[in-house]
Parts: sequence; C-alpha cells; structure tokens
Amino acid sequence: MKKNLVVVAVALLIAARPVQAAQAGPDRAGYQLLERLVAAVAVAARPAPGAADISPELLRLARDLKAAHAAKRVDDLFALRFSRLLSAVRQAVLTDPEVLYWPMYRHTMMDFIEERTGRMPDWKEVLFHVNNHGGSGVGLALLADAVMSEVVSLHLHLDTWPKRGEVLKGYLERSAKEPGNTPSTPRR
Repeated sequence: MKKNLVVVAVALLIAARPVQAAQAGPDRAGYQLLERLVAAVAVAARPAPGAADISPELLRLARDLKAAHAAKRVDDLFALRFSRLLSAVRQAVLTDPEVLYWPMYRHTMMDFIEERTGRMPDWKEVLFHVNNHGGSGVGLALLADAVMSEVVSLHLHLDTWPKRGEVLKGYLERSAKEPGNTPSTPRR
C-alpha cells in the first residue's frame, strides 16, 4: 500500500508541474513556430515558378525553437516533436540528385509517415517520389498528410497543456476508486 501511495504522490507532483508552468500565462511561441512552418511549407509546395528554397527559413525556425526551449517558452515534448517535424520537412525539400542521403533516413521517414497518418506508405509510391524529385527526400506531396497531422497534434498539445495536470489527477482518482483496485501487499 505504501508503494502505491508513493507512486500516486509522485505522479501528482509530476502532473502539477505543467499546471504551475501554464499558470504563468499562455505563451504564443509554439503557435508562432507552427504558423511559420506551415507558411514555409505552403511556399515550397507552390508550382515551380512560385516555389522557393525554404531551407533558410527551416534553419531560422530551428534556431528560434532552440531559443524558445531554452527560455522555457515551449516544453520539452513540443521541442522534440517540432524538431523532428523540421527534420522531416527539410529532408523532403532537400536536393539530393544522386540519392546519397535517402538510404540513411528512408526507414525513419516511412515510420514518421505511418505514425502520423496511421498507414504505411506504399513503397513503390515512395520510390516514385524519390526518383521523380531528383532525390529530394520523399517530396512534400508524400509528406503533406503526415506534416499537417503533426502540426494539428502539436497545436492541440499547446491548447491542452494547462489541463494536463487535471486530466492526470482525474484518471488517478478514478483508477483508485475502481472496484478490484486494492493495494498490493509488498513481498518479503
């Protein structure tokens, strides 16, 4: 029983940390980073005359993310996932005519697409995009659903951050009240 109480107490302390940080006031840094990324992707996705190299903007976003994370304007989870998103977009627009980089990140890119869309991309379609885009990653067309799914997920993460402590506390309280959830006796 003592062990269960310690686990619950630790969980509640961890859950209270985000609530205390959120009470300082909402910070728009995460939302602004997401808006800038979507704008950059939209520019890169335009037909050839309107397309632009967004690598400089992606690098600025990476620097701004690092600064916002260091200043505690975004949390660790947002920073990690946004950084991964920047990496995926950069690989999608990176020019690699000899397809040198593709073998190093193809499985990670396929996993990212599957995780964010819920379906494994067709290997032949991926190869078509890689070969058709001069080796520029898997191309933005193939990544569009995965990128936007992650953008929406990160936006929801920012929206719900202040409520996470309450949600966790509610689950812990309900699980403690469930019939059959009796504290286990420690073994000797």
